[in-house]
Amino acid sequence: MRDSAIASQRLPWHGWTLAVIYLLYSLAAAFDYVMSFVQGADYYRASGMTDAQVVYFSSLPMWVLAAWTLSVWGGLLAPLALMARRRFSRELFVLSLLGVLLYILYTLVLSAGREAMGGLWFMPIAIAVITAGFIVYCHQLIKRRVLV
Repeated sequence: MRDSAIASQRLPWHGWTLAVIYLLYSLAAAFDYVMSFVQGADYYRASGMTDAQVVYFSSLPMWVLAAWTLSVWGGLLAPLALMARRRFSRELFVLSLLGVLLYILYTLVLSAGREAMGGLWFMPIAIAVITAGFIVYCHQLIKRRVLV
């Protein structure tokens, strides 16, 4: 295939749809992240958290906060890179997945995070599965030379 033909390939409609959906989720996650650092316990309480949940989420270790940071900001940049047809969108999704997996390790294995998260304990797992799907999706788009 000629270079000009490769450069003219567009992101398919499903790529746009998936990227926009993931971006909307990521914007909500970024808002939550920022508010958690700006307002801390007040934000948690305003979100309806119990005192036990506020204590738990206010005392996350630094490495878990770093993982959360990687997850949120990688997850925000990845769909933007996908919409711009950049192949490094896959690596941004990988970084986001790494952050989610480290967060899962702490919250669901190394601490009482499942109890603190209540009925939403499965959400990090769902996000990890969806993010892994985006990695595969981006890989396929790279193979088809849609992402450059």
